[in-house]
Amino acid sequence: MITDAFSLKGKTALITGAGKGIGARIATAFAEMGANVVLVARTQGDIDRVADEVRTHGVTAKAIACDITDESKVDTLFDQLATTMPSLDILVNNAGAPGAGYGSLEAVNRSSFMDTIDINLTAAYHFIHRSLPLLKKSEHAAIVNISSAMSWMVDKNFAAYAAAKAGLDQMTRVLAYELAPHIRVNGIAPGAIETPATAFITSNEQRLLETERWIPQGRLGQPLDIALAALYLASEASGFVSGKILEVDGGMAALPGSAIQARLKR
Repeated sequence: MITDAFSLKGKTALITGAGKGIGARIATAFAEMGANVVLVARTQGDIDRVADEVRTHGVTAKAIACDITDESKVDTLFDQLATTMPSLDILVNNAGAPGAGYGSLEAVNRSSFMDTIDINLTAAYHFIHRSLPLLKKSEHAAIVNISSAMSWMVDKNFAAYAAAKAGLDQMTRVLAYELAPHIRVNGIAPGAIETPATAFITSNEQRLLETERWIPQGRLGQPLDIALAALYLASEASGFVSGKILEVDGGMAALPGSAIQARLKR
C-alpha cells in the first residue's frame, strides 16, 4: 500500500533541538508513524515532556540533555548510544538559532559570529560524522537537515545565521553525493513558522500582519507543516530523493526578490 511507504515502524530516529517547536513536533509525528525516538536538547525538562508524549504512541523514547556545540559532550552522547543501540535509521539535525551572531556585521564580534556558525552548521557536521557508523548499519538510512529560508533570503542582521544555513544546504548536497547510495541526505528550509522562537512576531499584531504580507499563502506555517515534510524525507516515500532542499515557506521561494518587496509595500 502507498501509505506503507510513509511508515517508520521499527526505525530509530535521533532528533536534535527536540524540546520544543519544530523539533518536538517532528518527534511526535515520527512516533505516530512508529519510530523509536532519541530526543536531544539543552534542557532536560523540555525533552522529558516530549518523551512522555512520544511514548503515548507505543514506541520508546530516550531524552538526553546535551549542548550540541560542546564536542566532548556530543562524543560522550554517541559513545553511550553505541552501547545501547544496534543501529540508527534517521538523523534530524533540527537544532539551530540566530544566536549571539544576530546583529549588524559591524556590531557582531568574531566570537559571536562563530557561536552562530557552531550552533547551525558545525554541530550538524559533528552529529552526522558521529552518526555514520550507526547509520551505515541501517538498510534505509536518511539524514534530514533543517535549514532556513534565510539561506537564500537577504535581510539585515542575519549575516552569520544566513551564512551558516547556506553552508548547511551545500553540505547537504555534497553529502548526498558522498554517502550515496546507502544514506540519503536532504534538507528542509522553513519559512516563518509559528513556534516559541517567533513569539516576537505573533505577539505583535502589526508585526504579524507585516510578516504575513511576505507569504503568498498569507499565513505563518505551523510546526506540523515541517514535521510532515520531515516525515516524507525520512521515510521510503522519498526513496529516490536525495540532495534536495525542500522549501516549506508558503510560497516565498517562488517569488523573486522584487515581488517580495512589492508585497511588503501593500
